This record gives sequence, structure tokens and C-alpha cells, in this order.
Amino acid sequence: MKNTISLVFLLFVGLVYPFNYLVFCPLYAHSHHKFLAKIADTLSDAGHNVTFLAPIIIRKYENVKYLDSTKDIVYIQPSKKLESLGFTSNYSKFWNQDATAIQFVPAIRAFTKMFEQLYEDLKDNLTVLDELRNRKFDAIVFEFLCPTALPIAEYLNIKAVLPSLSMTHHPLMSRLIGEPSSPSVLPSMISSFGDDMTFSERLQNTFGDIFFTLFVHFPPMISFKNPEKLIDVEDMTVRSPFMFMNGNPYLDYPRPLLTKSVLIGGISVNVTHLKQEKLSEKYNQILSKNKKNVLISFGSMIFSKDMPKEYKDTIVKVIECRQDVTFIWKYEEEDVSFAKNLPNLHFSKWVPQTALLADSRLSAFVTHAGLGSVTELSYMGKPAVLIPIFADQLRNSKTLARHNGSITLSKYDLSDFDKLRNAIDTILNEESFKTNAKRLSQQLQDQPVSPQHLLVRHAEFAAKYGELPNLDPCSRQMSFISFYMIDIILFFGVIIGSVVLGVVLITRWAFSFCVRPKQKFEVISSFDSHPQHLASSTGTSVGGISENEFLTQYKPMLVQKFRRTMY
Repeated sequence: MKNTISLVFLLFVGLVYPFNYLVFCPLYAHSHHKFLAKIADTLSDAGHNVTFLAPIIIRKYENVKYLDSTKDIVYIQPSKKLESLGFTSNYSKFWNQDATAIQFVPAIRAFTKMFEQLYEDLKDNLTVLDELRNRKFDAIVFEFLCPTALPIAEYLNIKAVLPSLSMTHHPLMSRLIGEPSSPSVLPSMISSFGDDMTFSERLQNTFGDIFFTLFVHFPPMISFKNPEKLIDVEDMTVRSPFMFMNGNPYLDYPRPLLTKSVLIGGISVNVTHLKQEKLSEKYNQILSKNKKNVLISFGSMIFSKDMPKEYKDTIVKVIECRQDVTFIWKYEEEDVSFAKNLPNLHFSKWVPQTALLADSRLSAFVTHAGLGSVTELSYMGKPAVLIPIFADQLRNSKTLARHNGSITLSKYDLSDFDKLRNAIDTILNEESFKTNAKRLSQQLQDQPVSPQHLLVRHAEFAAKYGELPNLDPCSRQMSFISFYMIDIILFFGVIIGSVVLGVVLITRWAFSFCVRPKQKFEVISSFDSHPQHLASSTGTSVGGISENEFLTQYKPMLVQKFRRTMY
């Protein structure tokens, strides 16, 4: 009995022993903050000590509440130069133009400069990091695209680095850890194709992967400890035990994964909690006016206020035709004069999106197909009209369309009244979309291992054991020729070619034996039948002897001579 109690006690202590985690999250993009904040809260809920280190880059995010359970938040104020580099690109241009990979080059360069300056700020003022040293962190979680975290990990002697990615995948991450990127079946980050691609689509998809692999790379960084020491950022990333990605295998495309890749997509969605969340009286009244309600939102990076007037007018006309449906439109300006006297349309600069999606009275969602929105509506089981604008939104819309609970339109279709109205009518009236959306929702909620559990168990394992070289595949060190078995293919090609050539030569040689004796027999028979040819063929002069006498006298000798010549 005593031994049993001791065993239970030890198991209990093992389960509740807290690790110390540092979550590094520069404040520069809403979706990235939300993802990392949820990781921090999930680890806090599991009983661990979590410090959220948040260097401020764009000040408007400083006052946004991203965290619930995590209370230890450390802000770092930006230098004037860093603040001036805050990512303020104008995305409104993508309402009118396609977003190609080349157009992301300025954004990539801007991010690079921003993170380089963040590194300089931290290097020039190590006071905050010195204060954090005493906390003896077991692991650091950070955004894969922000390598500044790695000099911090080295400075604080953190044994486990855990890169995370707020997207489903990244070709550079796959290449670094030796994971197949599979461009033949896996759409790239900004691909507008599905997983069943034509030759030209596979070609474009491959170029997309190559582009991001070439233009996104991490040069070595100088150590905070020793100015003469260089930190190999890419090698340090590769040696991380696990990588957390915002993909979900039951929602995203099937693909080959290494053990290092941990998919935690959906970690930010707690369906039970959201369904218990109460809407404000304002939204309660709005949703109670009609039996059907539609939410329209294009996210936090692309604004409805910036869309072409033609698009706005089309949306308003469709809303005007559906007076039996209430529309809630996230619109970022007070001036809504383009949509006067529409009692079934309600504008708001901000909407409680997750709470509205969790409400059973919401019938459908018109969205830009950002990954966060797609994940939320999938978990909530809402039919949707997806109108991707740029970046990974095109890929996300294709991903969700596979589950037959949504309709995808081009952003240019917003100028087409008939297309937009048909899409809204179909998504509201055809029961199959609702049924399929509910089925996907149930699958996500019933998946064998929840994203929260995957995160906690892998983070605990990493904090306990640190680097896991046994998970590092040999394929990472292989050449292109070896990895894709081009040398093996050539080897078999040579063997097969040699066999084929040998068969051809042997066949020709054997065939010659079958044909030549027959030809000789025919020739000799011909000369036997027409002996006059023998005289002319030998070139012998008859010298006054008659032809008949010559043939009678010399025929046996000539035939024998001719046969020796033939054989």
C-alpha cells in the first residue's frame, strides 16, 4: 500500500512539475501575436511558468489584449529607428491587382530590415535579458521568421529552441529540416491551385517554392555574449527538437511530415468556451431581427474601406435584394454614405468574430479566407463565401473548398452582381453546405489528439530533453541527386538500356543466320539453272572455244569456285 501511494505521488509530481518557457513575440502583426499568445496561454493552463517577451515594433498592438492565462509579460520599448521600420506596407493595392511571388520581395526585405534593427536594439541594451537570466528557462518558443530569438536563446543558455509558424508550412523550414516539400501535390504558400494540378500548375507551384527558398534565408548573427562569435541561425534552427506549425491534418492537404513537425492548427479555437461566451446586447438584438444572418469581414490587414467603390456598390445591391437576411459588415470608417437606408445592414469598425461564429443564429460568413478565419469558421461549422485577396488566402480558400462547405469567388467577382448574389443565395439556401460544414466541425472537435495536447506534450518533452539529434533525418545532408534518386534512376536506365541494346544485337545476329543461307541457296540454284552467268561472273576468256564446249568443260570447276567464294 505504501509503495502504491509513493508511486502515485511520484507520478503526480512528475505530471505537475512546471517547466520555464520564454515566448518571444515582437509586436508587428496581429495574426502572429494571436498565435504565439495562444501557445503561451496553453502552456500556462498546463501549469507551466511562461514569460511573454514582447518587443514593441508597431505601437497600436501594445494595448491589444492577446493573453489571458499568462500574466508575466515583459514589454521592450522600441528605438525611434525600429519604430520607423514598423511594417506599414499598403496592402490596399491588392484589391485591384494579383499578388504574385515577385510582389512579396519588398515585404520580405522590409521584414528583414525590421528584425535586423530589433537585433541591434537588443544588443545595445541587454538589461532586460540580464534580468531574465535568473529565471533559468528550459525552452524558448518563437516565430520561425524572426531569427532574433536565437541570439537571445544563446545568451540566456536555453537548451531547447522551438520555432513556430503561424502559417500551415514554409518551404524554407521544410528544406532546413530535410522534409519533402512535395510541390507536385502540396500547393505552395501563395498558390491558387489545389492538390490535383496540371503540368503548368505544377511548374508554377515549383517556382513558388523555389522563390521563397531563395529569397528567405537567415545569415549568421553575432553573439550577444562574444562579439567575435557567429551564431549559425539556420543550423541552430535545424537542431531544434520540434517545430510548431499552424496547420491541421484534418483541414489541410495531406502531406509527408517528419516527427519534428507538430501541427497545432486550431489551438486558438476553444469551441466550448466560445459557445458559452455571451454577446453584447447590441449584437443580440441584431441577430434576432431575421432568421438568417451573414457576417462580412475581410480581416485586419486588408480593409473593406479600401476596396474599389464598384465592389462596395455591388455588395450593397446584393444586400438590398435580401431584406430577409441581416448583414453585419466589418467596415473601418464612419463614412458609410454609399449604403444609406438599408435596415438589414449594420456596420461596425470591430466585430466579435469568434463569438458571432459560435452563435447558432449566424447563417454564413463572407470572408477573405485568412488562415485564422478559415480555422475558426471550420471549427464552428459555418458555411462560407470565400473571397481571397492575396498571400496564403488563395491557398486557404482551396483548402476549405475540398470539404464542400464553402463557395469561392475571385475578388474581381465583387463587381459582378449576379455572381455575388448567386453565391450568397446558394450558401444560404442549399442545405448541403451547412451539412458539410457541420461534419467538418465535428471531425475537428473529435480528432484523436487535440492541438492543445500536442503542443503541451511536445513542449514538455523538449524542455526535458533539449535537442533530439535522433530526429534529425539523414536526408537533410543528402545532395539533390541522391535525395531524388537521380543516380539510381540513371543506373537502372543504363542497365535497362544495355539489356535492350544486347537483345537488339543478338536478335539481328540470329536473324542473319536465318536469312543468309537461304539467299545463298537461291543464288547457287540460279547459277545451276543458268550456267551462262558463271562465265561472265568469272571473267574467263573462252579464247575461240564455243560457249557450249566451254560450259561443258569448265562448269564443275566454276560452280565449285563460286561456292567457295560465297562461303
